[in-house]
Amino acid sequence: MNEQKSRSIRSIFWGIVFLSGLIFFSCANEDCISIFNNHLLVEFIRADTLESGEIILEPVDTVFHEVTAIGNDSVFYTPDTLIRSILTLPVDPAGERTSFRLEMLDSITYDTLSLDPIEIDTNYHVNPTPHIITVTYRRRQRIISEDCGVEITYTNVKVDESTFQTINLVEDKLSRLNEANIEVFF
Repeated sequence: MNEQKSRSIRSIFWGIVFLSGLIFFSCANEDCISIFNNHLLVEFIRADTLESGEIILEPVDTVFHEVTAIGNDSVFYTPDTLIRSILTLPVDPAGERTSFRLEMLDSITYDTLSLDPIEIDTNYHVNPTPHIITVTYRRRQRIISEDCGVEITYTNVKVDESTFQTINLVEDKLSRLNEANIEVFF
């Protein structure tokens, strides 16, 4: 009886090992999902000092007049887009340096042109000095598999230039798992 029980346990053990191996290798061959992307995440933060001396960091919602990559005609954000504290900026996938131009709004005013029918004119008051953020990074390619193709990773991200007074590099890899790469303090 003990011998049969032992044989039964061994059979179950090797069966589990065999099934685990099948699952592992089938998933490894068909998993084409990469955690890397080319999105630089810029978080806007306001630092507030309490009476006790404690510093509180609060995310800031921001509206831009226009956000572009310098040397590119693509407009990433316009005044119609409210940024919920995180700005997502795609870096140049073919290069190792990207500069962004951020035109911030000082204010927005609304003028009533007529009441019947109601017509409202929106006026954007753009800060005359745009901000610039330039980042450099290393771009690496690797073949995942013949079916999956090539994965591009962006690492060693550095802030090469910034016109913001205070900026902090938080994460030097571009990944879907990041909460932010750069913090900009107001």
